[in-house]
Amino acid sequence: MLIANLLYCLCRFCCCYIVCGLSFFLRFPLGCVPGDDVQIHLPPIITDLTPQQLTLLNDAKTYCMEQSVTHVVRKQATSQQQNMMALQEAAQRQRALMLMCRIYVGSIYYELKDENIKAVFSPFGPIRSIDMSFDPQTQRHKGYAFIEYETPEAAQIALEQMNGVVVGGRNIKVGRPNNVPQAAPVIQQLHQEAESWHRVYVGSIHPDLSEIDVKSVFEAFGRIKSCELCPEPSRPNRHRGYGYIEYDNRQSKLDAIASMNLFELGGQYLRVGKGLTPPLPFPGTPGAINPFMAVAPPSAPTTLPPAAAAAAAAVTAKIAQTELSEQMHTDSPQTSIRREPSPPIAAFSAPPPVTQPKISPVEAAAKAAKAVANAKASAEKLTASVKSGVSESASLQEEESMEIKGSNARLMLMQKLSTRQQQESTVMVLKNMVSADEVDEELESEVTDECGKYGVVRKVVIYQERQGHEEDAEVIVKLFVAFNSPHEAEAGVKGLDGRWFGGKTVRAELYDEAKFKANQLSD
Repeated sequence: MLIANLLYCLCRFCCCYIVCGLSFFLRFPLGCVPGDDVQIHLPPIITDLTPQQLTLLNDAKTYCMEQSVTHVVRKQATSQQQNMMALQEAAQRQRALMLMCRIYVGSIYYELKDENIKAVFSPFGPIRSIDMSFDPQTQRHKGYAFIEYETPEAAQIALEQMNGVVVGGRNIKVGRPNNVPQAAPVIQQLHQEAESWHRVYVGSIHPDLSEIDVKSVFEAFGRIKSCELCPEPSRPNRHRGYGYIEYDNRQSKLDAIASMNLFELGGQYLRVGKGLTPPLPFPGTPGAINPFMAVAPPSAPTTLPPAAAAAAAAVTAKIAQTELSEQMHTDSPQTSIRREPSPPIAAFSAPPPVTQPKISPVEAAAKAAKAVANAKASAEKLTASVKSGVSESASLQEEESMEIKGSNARLMLMQKLSTRQQQESTVMVLKNMVSADEVDEELESEVTDECGKYGVVRKVVIYQERQGHEEDAEVIVKLFVAFNSPHEAEAGVKGLDGRWFGGKTVRAELYDEAKFKANQLSD
């Protein structure tokens, strides 16, 4: 009834205004001019509203105002609810990212400190924090730690490559914290979103390499849409050693991961894995998030593309020339030590001091020119070999015809790229020298002193290999000794092979240096 009266009043007002507005035009119909005697029949004048009608009109206005206010309040409540849900979702994603960046490391040797753990795990990516729990009575850590990386990809690669590795004489255990399953749905959602971008994470990049250098190596696997290295805020035009590459298709991403992971570029071994999250701003950049397993890839290319090999050799030569040039211009050449490529996975062991010989500027310049020439020659030879399909040996021909999948791709690729290093290795392995019961803390120093008679020992790795899954399975102890040169390793093999030690006949032989650097210590 109220709405009907309101409509009635509004119609009367509208009729009044229409009549008044058209009254002028009604005075002169079509075809008439001023002065003609025209009779116009105007409608009767609308009378004023009665008090009852005015009351109904005011009630209608009040009702409309109340409905308008109710609509606005409901709209604001809905908007606030949506904002709260968005904030909760953002908080859940932020917590999931934080958990994806964390790993657990157990079975740590009690003498290792946080700086030792950081040195072992930092090649995978920048570490935000290391949390080690200490016993207040013994003042030693409890044998485990939590490592938080700045990127989820670095934590994932460290988990995959460091679990079971010997560090400080113990096989460490690497896994995820116990509270990770709580964020499993959000982590799964992030992984699904990441599949829309064909991104590749690249870690342990040499500081002297630029985005152009990295792109020139990886573009051999497919067209690259973007290549970004995390910038160093305190140092312009420098990066923090990691970045992301985005391809235009999924197969190119998988090929790059399978071929370039643990590939030596510029004296450092790359850590390559798939992107686990959608593109996010780098830490320390505007819009960055401050954060409080994978499907087996299909068959990868059996050989490194020639373009990638040539680009990698050129980049390595560029870095070698830069380092030797810096060494040539230094005031004290004898104190300048050339950077050695750090092994991708190695047991913690302090190497003995190495005396660096004096190098004159003329010798440094000659070495720089020789390094560049050797790198270019290697690149041309590798490119021609790949194009022609001709291998240097029958074993390489068999490897070329095999299908490379999973973790075997790393080892086979390292073997093919280091054929010369297999022939002239600096690593010697000693077998049947000691038993598992005879392994103690002094064994490493004793092996170092004994092998030091044949040359400078850079590292000693004690590896215990179980011959089965049974608890009482036999354990064989292998002693890996890394010398400075192949000549010293050969001298050690000749001096120790067949030697009688502790009632046992020692077996000494050269070991593939590529396998040693890749921590492939089992036969």
